[in-house]
This record gives sequence, structure tokens and C-alpha cells, in this order.
Amino acid sequence: MDTQKKHIFMIENPLLDISIDMADNSLLEKYQLAHGQASLATEAQLPMYDEIWGMEGRLAIPGGSTLNSARSANFILKNQGHANSVVYYGSIADDEKGHTLEQVLKDEGVTGNFHKDTETPTGTCAVIVVNKERTLCANLAAACKYKIEHLHNNMDALRNAALIYSSSFFITSNVQALHEVGQFASDNDIPMGFNFSAVFLIQFELQNVLKALEHADYVFANEDEAAAFGTSQGMEGAPLTEVAKLMAKWKKSNTKRPRVAIVTHGAKPVIVCQQIHGTEEVTLDEYPIEPLEKHQIVDTNGAGDSFVGAFMSQLYQGKDLATCVKAGIYLSREVVQRSGCMFPDKMEWSA
Repeated sequence: MDTQKKHIFMIENPLLDISIDMADNSLLEKYQLAHGQASLATEAQLPMYDEIWGMEGRLAIPGGSTLNSARSANFILKNQGHANSVVYYGSIADDEKGHTLEQVLKDEGVTGNFHKDTETPTGTCAVIVVNKERTLCANLAAACKYKIEHLHNNMDALRNAALIYSSSFFITSNVQALHEVGQFASDNDIPMGFNFSAVFLIQFELQNVLKALEHADYVFANEDEAAAFGTSQGMEGAPLTEVAKLMAKWKKSNTKRPRVAIVTHGAKPVIVCQQIHGTEEVTLDEYPIEPLEKHQIVDTNGAGDSFVGAFMSQLYQGKDLATCVKAGIYLSREVVQRSGCMFPDKMEWSA
């Protein structure tokens, strides 16, 4: 794949994770947060973000599913001699948290191009860690305000993309932009990755998910999302391998390449199904994951996102499918041993 002037283009809902380690549950109790759970912020909880922002020792880490994948792809590519090869679009605000998010991405080498919303703050996720257990509370805010005009006015990044990636989460921000990006990928023969993202999106936005799926050359899901997709197609309780086969065979707008379906399942083997081009036959491969000891697992948040990013980093370089999957397994195993989708100081994997 020509990487001289091209990049991986990703678009979705950016957040700034604001993480703080606490010695007790006082902050959770103050804002009535359930220990270890994830939630969306109520109006009464909004002051929490500025409170944590002002605390000594807080960390600010770019987040959101696809932005995690963008940072992950960038981490691998930088270590393999392909710096500045990831471009990310989304919506933030022109505020301190937005500036921080932009600066961190710039420092890491991800090219961010953002719509700046004037009515809502930059989307944030409070991450309160007590005894290594994370409680998450997200205020999506500007992340859900992406304007189609920003895409239309900044099409060069799409035109120069070697790969395109987004997820069902983008439906909550701008479903028109998601479908236009997918159609552009199909019309211009640019391979596209797409992630099912969440069970609730399959349950409540199925038609928009399926419309986006038609443009996907690579579709990603975890075990819960794959099961929900199977249920939506009358396959409740079916083995994940059978659901993955259906994902691979689903209607595809660009028929020049067969679709690949990738289903992750925690520490269980990664399921990979690929339609044999021009037929209804599907190949099935499973890639084992070397298990970690319980004490090694610090935080599973972002494991799936980092798998996707590493996978895309190898696809960008023209590597075979097995290498793409092995890169994903490597980085996801590393990320779960750290807090907050953080990467190792030194990459210990090579293609």
C-alpha cells in the first residue's frame, strides 16, 4: 500500500479523559456515582469535571473509542518508522480541555482536525480510580455536535486516505457524515474499517448500523456486540463463529474485496472470518491469546480499541491478515496491564 502521501483517516466522537486516583469513595459519594460503573453525566454531576480538573495529580488523556484506536495505530506506526500517518476528525470546543486534547495529540504525532462547537464544552469523561477500580462518567457535550460542513470543507484528508475507519458511536453525533464517509470509501475503492461499538446501537440504531456495514471491508465486534447482531438477524444463541460468518457475508457495496469480520472475546481466541471472493463460502480462523495472570490485569477499558488501532497499523503497511491480528493481540494485552489506554514505554513486538 502506498504510504508516501497517504494516511489512515479516522472520524468519530473525541473525549478528554480526566483521571484521578482517590484514596476513598468521597468523590463517588459526593456525585452519587456507582462504584466501578460507567454512566452519562446528569446536570447535577457536571461540576465534577472542573473539580477533578483542578486536583493535583489528575491526568488528561485523549479518549473516545475511535480516538483510542487512532492513538494506538499511531503508537505502532511511530515505532515502525511511519510517524505522522494518522489523521483524526471530530468535534470539540474552543476551551482549555479542547486545547489540551489537541496538544496531547500533536505531541504524540496524531494529526487532529476538529469542528469547534461554540455552545457546549469539549466532551469529557471523569475517570475516578479507587483501589485500581475505575468509575467512569461521561459528558459527551461537543463530541456529539460534529457538523457535516466540516467534513465537506476538509475533504483532502479523505481523498488522500489509504485506509478509513469509524464506528457506530458516530451515529450519535452525525449519522449523515458516517454514511457519507462510508460511501466515499466505496466509491473511491479505499478500504474501510467499521466497529459495531455497543450493544445499544445495534438494538436501537440497527438500520443505520447495517447501512454503514455495507461499506466496511473490515468489521470489528466484541462478543456482546456480535451476539446482539446475531439476535437481530434471528440467530439468538448461535455460536459466535456462525455470527462472524454472517458478518463476513453481509451485503457489501464495493465488491472488489471480500469482507473480513473480526470478533474479539476477552482472553478467548480472536475469531476471523473472510468471505472467499466471488462466492458464498467463508474461511474461519481463530487466533489464541496468551493468558495474563489476574494480578497483571489493571484495566480492560480500551483493550478492543487498541486491538483495532494496531490491526489497522499493519493493514496500512500491507501486512497479511495474520500479522494484523497478532499486532492487535499484542497491543491489547499491553494496554490491559496499564490504566487508561496507556501504551508501553518501549514496543516489544515486531511484524
